[in-house]
Amino acid sequence: AARGRKMVTIVDPHIKISKKYLMNEIATKNDLYVKDGSGNGDFNGWCWPGNSGYLDFTSSRVRNYWMDMYNSKNYPHFTENLHIWNDMNEPSVFNGPEVTMPKNAIHEGGFEHRDVHNIYGYHVMQATFEALVQTRQRKIRPFVLSRSFFAGSQKYGTVWTGDNAATWEQLQSAVPMLLSLSVSGMSFSGKSPIKRTAEFFMSYEQKRKSFQLAD
Repeated sequence: AARGRKMVTIVDPHIKISKKYLMNEIATKNDLYVKDGSGNGDFNGWCWPGNSGYLDFTSSRVRNYWMDMYNSKNYPHFTENLHIWNDMNEPSVFNGPEVTMPKNAIHEGGFEHRDVHNIYGYHVMQATFEALVQTRQRKIRPFVLSRSFFAGSQKYGTVWTGDNAATWEQLQSAVPMLLSLSVSGMSFSGKSPIKRTAEFFMSYEQKRKSFQLAD
């Protein structure tokens, strides 16, 4: 912070299923998880922590809980130089159909996931933005980066198109993709090429600067 640097931490919408994990205990006790297709039990899926529950961000109760987790009592090391990157918020479920949540999973109000899939990531981003605004007492606009988004997400932060292979084919498709996002209102958008060679990196930087693409 003394050198003017900012930190961006990844925060995902899934929570490790473990009786020893406080976040899971709170979510289970307060019925904050998306339900399975029967509507009786919590939906469990596989993501980075292993077996995970998924917070139901379509619910205002859950979004309020999420906001509360960022206050100084629950997040004592939070500073104004800390910002948030919402990843895996499509939501991503490694063992799910099409690597996401089953369409018959149940959200609050009885809605099936098939009806709210496209706005799930929107609400994750919304809740994160509002949590940071509240924590900072509306003094500083926070930086929020999200992989999943919907119409209107530009109100809450910036987006990127996920990890792309460092290939000429994907670099070629990235430019029209990002320009399309820009003209549709997502002006602060970018891509993330991985495993770059020196030649590819130079070409990417030339194109990025030509079009002022966010990376």
